[in-house]
Amino acid sequence: MTPRAPRTRASAAAWAAALTVAAGLPALAADPAARRGADHLTYHGTAQRTGWVDDERQLTPRTVASPRFGLLWESPPLDAAEGAPPRLFASPLYVERVAIEGAAANGALAVVYVASTTGYVYAINASPRGRLAPGTILWRTRLTAKPCSRGTQGVLSTPVIDPAAQTIFVVACDTTQAWRVHALDLRHGGERAGWPLALDAATINQPGINANGANRFPSGVANLQRGALNLSPDRSRLFVTFGGEPVSGWLLAIDTRRPRVASAFSMSAVTEEGVGGLWGSGGASVDARGDVYIATGSSVVNALAGKGIAGVFPDSDGNWGQSILRLAIDAERGFRLVGSYTPWNYCQVGSNDVDLGSGAPVLFDLDPARTSTPRLLALGGNKQGNAYLLDRERLPGDLRRRQPCGDDPARDGSLLAPEPQPQFGARGPLNVFGPYSDRFGMGNQAKSRSTGAYFRDRAGRSLLFVTGSQKAAADSGTSVAPGLARLHVVTQPGQPAFLRLDRVQPDIVLQNPGSPVVTSHRRREAIVWVLDPDKPRSAALYGADAPRPVLYAVDAETMSLLWRSPAGLLHTSGKYNEPVIARGTVFVGTDRLQAFGLWPPGQGPAPFTAPAANPAAAAETAGAATDAALAQGRVLYLARCAPCHDQGRSEIPSRATMAQHPAPFLVEKMARGSMQSAALGLEDAQLQAIADWLASGAAR
Repeated sequence: MTPRAPRTRASAAAWAAALTVAAGLPALAADPAARRGADHLTYHGTAQRTGWVDDERQLTPRTVASPRFGLLWESPPLDAAEGAPPRLFASPLYVERVAIEGAAANGALAVVYVASTTGYVYAINASPRGRLAPGTILWRTRLTAKPCSRGTQGVLSTPVIDPAAQTIFVVACDTTQAWRVHALDLRHGGERAGWPLALDAATINQPGINANGANRFPSGVANLQRGALNLSPDRSRLFVTFGGEPVSGWLLAIDTRRPRVASAFSMSAVTEEGVGGLWGSGGASVDARGDVYIATGSSVVNALAGKGIAGVFPDSDGNWGQSILRLAIDAERGFRLVGSYTPWNYCQVGSNDVDLGSGAPVLFDLDPARTSTPRLLALGGNKQGNAYLLDRERLPGDLRRRQPCGDDPARDGSLLAPEPQPQFGARGPLNVFGPYSDRFGMGNQAKSRSTGAYFRDRAGRSLLFVTGSQKAAADSGTSVAPGLARLHVVTQPGQPAFLRLDRVQPDIVLQNPGSPVVTSHRRREAIVWVLDPDKPRSAALYGADAPRPVLYAVDAETMSLLWRSPAGLLHTSGKYNEPVIARGTVFVGTDRLQAFGLWPPGQGPAPFTAPAANPAAAAETAGAATDAALAQGRVLYLARCAPCHDQGRSEIPSRATMAQHPAPFLVEKMARGSMQSAALGLEDAQLQAIADWLASGAAR
C-alpha cells in the first residue's frame, strides 16, 4: 500500500533535528517497578500497571516548561465506520524497532500502534527515517465489518504486544460476531494462523471453563470489553476482562500457543447476580510469578432499581462484587482464587453504584528491611475517591464469600494509617478526592476512574500519583481542584506500610481524567502526565460540541504546572486513555495520533487558533414528527428510559431537563454518547421517535 503523508508543521530537516536520538541506551535505574527500555507494550507500561518510565532523558521540567515544547506532528485522521468518526479509548503502544514489510529500505522503524472505536488497528511511523515522515500510516487492518453500537465500540480496550512473537493482541466487537480476540503480525497487520478466537457464550460456557460456580456468559454483545489486555510472564496466557450491565464481570485466560479459552472466572457464581463488572480501563494486573489481580465493580441496574443492600448479595458464596481478587493460574487447573479483599463499606457503596473497580491494582515491591509488608498493592482511582494499600501476599478476605456488611472503617482489612481519618473520626482508608460519601458517586458525581502511577524518588520514598475530581459538594457533579494528588507510602522497619496524603496540585480542575503517567531519568527530573477530556463523563463524544481533551505536564517534585496543551489543539478522543512517552516524544491518541516534543533551538510550533464553536449545530431543532411516531416514542421512553430518568435522582437528568434539548442532540446521546448502553438493541428510527417525543414538548 502507499502510505498517506501526514499533516506536518515543519520541514523534514526540522523533524530530523527535533527528534534524532543519540545512539545507545542509557543506564537505567535498577527499580523493577519502572518500565525498562523504550518499548511500551501494554497499558500503563508494565504488566504490574505501575505507570512509570525511568529512561526519559529529553523531557525534563525545564525543557517541557520552555517555549521549545509543543506539537510536533499529527498522523492523518483515522477511518470512520457506520457513519461514526474514530475515537481512541485504547491507549497507544510503542515498539522501538520493527521491520515493517514494504518499508525495508528504511530499516527497522520506531512504530506506534493504535486501535480505534471504528474497528481498525494501525501501525504509524513514530520518527523520521529517510524520506518516511513521522505520522505516516504504515499499515491498517480492519477487524470488524460492522463495529458494535453503530461504529462506536469496535475496539475499546488497550491491546498488548508480545515482542518475541512479533504479535499484537486486540479484542474487537462486531454486531454479527460479537467479541473476538485477534492476533496480528506487527510487521504487516495480517492475522496469525488460528486466529481470531470468538469470545462468546458457545466458547466460554463449556464444562470446566468457569472456575467460579455455574454462571453463564451472555449471548450477543451484552457484555463490555473495555479493560486493557495483559499477558502472563511467559506470554502463554492472554488475560481479557469483561464488565457490562446487567451481567456480571468475567476474567478470561486465552491460550496464546493454541488459540482457545483456557479458563474463566466469573465475578458471581450465579448468573442472576449481575455484579462485579470489570469495566475499568486498566484491566487485570499481573505480577512477576504470573498471579492475576483484578478490582471489581457494582451494578448500576440494581442501584437504579432501588434494590439496596439486597442487590449487593452479601450472603452469596462466590459473589465478588466490590472486591480485589488475586488468582493463580496453571495449565491443568486454570484459575484458582488465592486471595480476596473487600472494603468494610462494600454494602453501602455497592447499593449506590459507587464502584471500587474503576481503576486497576498497582503492584510494586519494597525493600524488606524497610517494612514488614514489602509486596504491596495500591488502588487509587475508584468512584468514591479513596486510596487503598494492601499486603498482596496476605489479602485479608475469605476464599468463599465476602465478610458481612459493616459500618466500622477501623475494621477494614487494608493497611491503615495509625491516625484517625478526618472523614471518619477514626482509623480507615484514605479519602483523596471528596467530599466523602457512601451514597453519591454515580455518573458525573464519581470522584475517579483511573489507575495510579508509582514512582520511587532519589530519597528512596515510594510515591503514588492519582488523578480524579474533587466535587463542589457531596451530591454535586461539578468538579473543583484538586484533580491530581501525590500519596506517600510510609514505611518503618518491622511495621506495615500505609498511605498518607503528601501533596496535591492546587490549581488544575480535571473533569474525568485518564490515568497519570510518570517519566524520569534515573529517578530524577520526574514529570506527571495526564490526559483529561475537559468535560464531564456524561459529555457526548460525537457531534459539534464533542470535548477536546487537554494534556497536562506537572513537576512531580513541586506539583507545579509545567505545561498544558492549548484549548482545541487536541482532537476529540475517547475516555480513560493515557499518553505514551518514548524517546522524548509524547504520543496522544485522539481521532488520529498526535505527537508532542522539543523543537530545535530557535524554532517552535506554528501559531494555533482554537476552532470556533458551531452555533448552527447547537441551534438545530427537530423536524416534524407524525402522531404515530410520537406515540411510539412515548412508549419506548417509558419502557427504556423512565426507570432511570423519572426517579428524581439529582445525578441523572430529568425528563424535563432532556426535553429542553433538540432532537438531534438527544439522538446523538443515545446513538453514540453516554446513553448508548441503555439504547442497545434499538433501531435508528426508534431512537428518533424517543428524541422527537421528548423534544416535541409532550414530555413536559
